[in-house]
Amino acid sequence: MNQLLSRIILFTGLLILPVTVLWAQNADQETRALIAELGLDESETPLRDQPGWNKPDKIYIDISGYTPDSDEQKMMMAAAREVVADVEIIPVGRKLDENILSDMQVLIGRCNVEYITKAKKLHWLQHSAHGIDNCLTEDIRKMDFILTNAQHTSGPPIAEHVIGMMLMMSRGLIPLHSAQTEQNWIRRAAGIRIIEIKGKTMLVVGLGGIGTEVAEKASALGMRVLATRNSSRNGPDFVEYVGLSDEVYELAKQADVVVNTLPLTKQTRGMFNNKLFDSVKRGAYYINVGRGETTNNEDLIAALKDGRLTAAGIDATDPEPLPPGHELWTLPNIIITPHIAAMTDQGRWRRWLVVRENLRRYINGDKMLNVVDKMLGY
Repeated sequence: MNQLLSRIILFTGLLILPVTVLWAQNADQETRALIAELGLDESETPLRDQPGWNKPDKIYIDISGYTPDSDEQKMMMAAAREVVADVEIIPVGRKLDENILSDMQVLIGRCNVEYITKAKKLHWLQHSAHGIDNCLTEDIRKMDFILTNAQHTSGPPIAEHVIGMMLMMSRGLIPLHSAQTEQNWIRRAAGIRIIEIKGKTMLVVGLGGIGTEVAEKASALGMRVLATRNSSRNGPDFVEYVGLSDEVYELAKQADVVVNTLPLTKQTRGMFNNKLFDSVKRGAYYINVGRGETTNNEDLIAALKDGRLTAAGIDATDPEPLPPGHELWTLPNIIITPHIAAMTDQGRWRRWLVVRENLRRYINGDKMLNVVDKMLGY
């Protein structure tokens, strides 16, 4: 987006028509490019052809994550108003009172189970984050509303985080950094196995939006990429083979690096356990940027101690935050980051472009992006 142009709009507070039109066109061009780049899925049927849809009179938007009257908040609200025509936009905080809940047809914000179950008129919830496992209670699953999320939009920074963790492990930087903090010059310290990534095999478990970004970057480094997904064997050209979920143990035998990008479902909870760590090529690396509960901590610790895994990079833990004194903190061959893989200077605007596009589509009764299957959990 043209930053100078946006600042002119925000700081003057004037939406002069020619400037506004140019700003909106620029945002629309960015959005079209982003949808293509991230491979965002759209629903099969337009909303106008589905029961229960009607153009809303008002849209509620949770602005609690933004500094009041900040440039970013003004940009977000201006972007929303560009696509809603005569529909009223009502900013709200994280807490919603009974009057709002009884009136609310559309909410853009976090999925709060306590509030959502009371919103009897709700027809569309745009969840502002990627993961929705904490939202999908039995009561929520029974409710008849459209749920969309920000999936795929965090793929670029998370993929970079994965590559960073992998290179930190492959270059032996975990023990070398520890040696630096102790002011020790050790070029050939015991336990450091430095390898080249080119030609090695990566297994991406969960070839969704994030997994695809990881696979593309690994392929660009010269790695051979295998993957699994729950829905089909289809995948991009840079993935050599896409298997179904039950093939993960066989594919793990070939993997030098295993990357977990899975959502949390009944099927994936605790999936990375001794059975899987017994299957991997001995000495492999394990990276988790999925959900913490998909990994069995005791089995992970055992695999890191007995050499089945050379090292691990963990961005999502169970529990979270990981408490002081937990054994994972003490291992010399692990990198732990506090669930920040998705953080980036571009992430919030990228997510908002997708939300803005979904808002435009909802107002016009078109096909929606990133629709979540509440039964499947993603």
